[in-house]
Amino acid sequence: MLRLGVIIVLFSVPAWAQQNMATHTRGKLWETLFNWGFIGHPGAWDYNQRTGIGFYPGFSGFTYPRREEDANSELIIDPNFHNFRTGPWIIAKDAMTPVPPDYHFEPKDFVIYHSSLATGEEGVLSNIAPWVKTSNFNGAPDFNPLLPEEMNYSWFHTVTGITVKQRSMAWSYPGYHDFIIYDFVFTNTGDIAVPAINKTVHLDQSLNEVWIVFHSGIQVSTKGWINFHWNQSSFLESAAPAGGFGWHPKHGYNDYYAVENRTADGKGTLYYSRDYNGGREPAPNDTYVKRPNWQQLLTKPGASLPELQDPACFGFVFLYRTPPPGANPDPFDADPNFFNVYSDEMHKFRGKTVDFEGFGLSTFSRNEIYEYARHDFLPPTNGNLYCWYTSSFGPYKLAPGDSVRLIVAEVAGVMDLKQVYLGDPNHWYPDSSIAAIRRNAEAARRAARWGLGAKVNGIDLAADVPEAPPAPNCRAANVSTGSDTALIAVQWDKLAEETEITDGSGAVFFDGATEVSGYRIYRGNDKRGIWDLLADIPRAEFDQYWRPDLNRYEYIDRDLQFGFEFYYYVQVYNSNPKPWTSANGARVERLGELASDDNNRTALIGARPGPINLEEKGWDVFVAPNPYVEGDPNRSFGEPTPRKIEFRNLPERATIKIFSVSGDLIKTLKHGPDELGNLFGSIAWDQRSDSGLLVAPGLYIYVVQSDTPDSLGGTKAKGKLMIIR
Repeated sequence: MLRLGVIIVLFSVPAWAQQNMATHTRGKLWETLFNWGFIGHPGAWDYNQRTGIGFYPGFSGFTYPRREEDANSELIIDPNFHNFRTGPWIIAKDAMTPVPPDYHFEPKDFVIYHSSLATGEEGVLSNIAPWVKTSNFNGAPDFNPLLPEEMNYSWFHTVTGITVKQRSMAWSYPGYHDFIIYDFVFTNTGDIAVPAINKTVHLDQSLNEVWIVFHSGIQVSTKGWINFHWNQSSFLESAAPAGGFGWHPKHGYNDYYAVENRTADGKGTLYYSRDYNGGREPAPNDTYVKRPNWQQLLTKPGASLPELQDPACFGFVFLYRTPPPGANPDPFDADPNFFNVYSDEMHKFRGKTVDFEGFGLSTFSRNEIYEYARHDFLPPTNGNLYCWYTSSFGPYKLAPGDSVRLIVAEVAGVMDLKQVYLGDPNHWYPDSSIAAIRRNAEAARRAARWGLGAKVNGIDLAADVPEAPPAPNCRAANVSTGSDTALIAVQWDKLAEETEITDGSGAVFFDGATEVSGYRIYRGNDKRGIWDLLADIPRAEFDQYWRPDLNRYEYIDRDLQFGFEFYYYVQVYNSNPKPWTSANGARVERLGELASDDNNRTALIGARPGPINLEEKGWDVFVAPNPYVEGDPNRSFGEPTPRKIEFRNLPERATIKIFSVSGDLIKTLKHGPDELGNLFGSIAWDQRSDSGLLVAPGLYIYVVQSDTPDSLGGTKAKGKLMIIR
């Protein structure tokens, strides 16, 4: 029923200092969010993209084109971005809306808010409440085990008179770090956004037909397209523009889609995309010019096949929805009433090509958007798609004050990263990645069932998960004392053993003093987190590694060679967790092992020899490797420093000058103690000149002068080094 006997109040929303964008980086899935409901990137992935968008697995220090010449060059990118344009819409049919110039109310057939169309006004104000970010990391003094580790919260009014509260949440614990949960609450407050004047007017009215729509575009990582292709003569035909989507219509698409659990099974619908072949090689219908040496460039040290470029499955799973009238009353059986999948530039709706560069209110009428949201369409899935998914829930009737809640998880899954690195020699793709995303979707579903209904610190929870022991603080240091034996010391504290974690019942769920089962020491050189187990130290052996003088445990890595660099991390685990009570009182009797994440990894470190004494040992400077051969595991250091060249057998202080064969000075290196005063007998060169440019392959001359006082200072040595690419 529409009620018009009200006083219309015109007011402005306070102009907060804007924090329009927020990110999730705590788990393995990284995402970028905007405070009007949008998830991902509002345009094509471009050269300004500095945050993760559907970045899986996420890691710091990723390489991505900074400009066009980077994208069409020998630069190899390493992040897998997936999510393109995602977020909710609200469609209100036959609603009253303010009309200029005096903003009196008139009925309109359709009033639409959207966050994820390419064109048309979103239907929100420009000064939306900024994101409020909460970090609640396990191991921190104020850690609350009933809350997620990472949360973002905001709210905004819309042109429909429905106010949206949005909260996102993520965790780092293995088994629960491959998804991000989004909790949307849509409430008929009567506060109507008027974007033209950036103000809000108020009107209490009953909305008799409301559709809540969740729309998402998924392009399984274009990492492969950028790394496979290169056309020096025609940049626009090299598949590098727009982050690798390709320039020609209908070209460059290589995805399958899947839709699961769209039945009355007590589970919400899961949908996801995957690459045609995991990025094993360019697809057969690929029309772009390939790099002539892409196989060599993409083959990692120690592997015989090019690394899989696009190995993940990526999508969304609905965890909870307010049941519309006449629908399945189980709110966890969150299947949309209508569901459709369209491929960019390939399919038409109402005679118009669905081109998602222009898809929106500028191309389609509001009536057509309404019809688009209320129909089912599933095209053949043949591996040449770029999929856009639209899920519609309704129709709802919302009286003033009524709410609808929709909880959805962004979820990803990937096969074992070691096999990805090796090029999937056993052909685990796609089955292993599909199994992974299904497993992670189930974990998200459990999280929702364990959290919904609880209220903590004024927050209506959407999810809860069992806490792993907190990761110990760890560090690694070079402890090599001479030039013969390479040693790295890995040290960590007793944080987990000094921690108690309670559960939803208030009882102690984890008592580190008695329930730490052991520590595992891992080493790896890949930024994504591909680890090799060095040691598994059970509780009975803790005393063997304890250093009272350091107040830390210490493990010495002796299986090393000078020059090679690694990350380390220490994982603490609880093999037999107690029964756990979630935030909403759910009792879970049997949990599997709970282990800490790798967020505590050390900085990259390599073993370095100690300095030589020229008076005792004489002058014997040499270069390793020499010759340097790019991509040869026997003639290069490989990842993560593939172009490193080392000068060794140096005194405490020295100056190294590198010349071309024609005598031009290319690079000057100053060797001496580090910022902590540590002394070394080696220094690395990244094959870049003093101006920052990568030097050409060929022969170079080096001259080393000792700057060490009282150690034959001024003594010089020279030699030649060869770079082969």
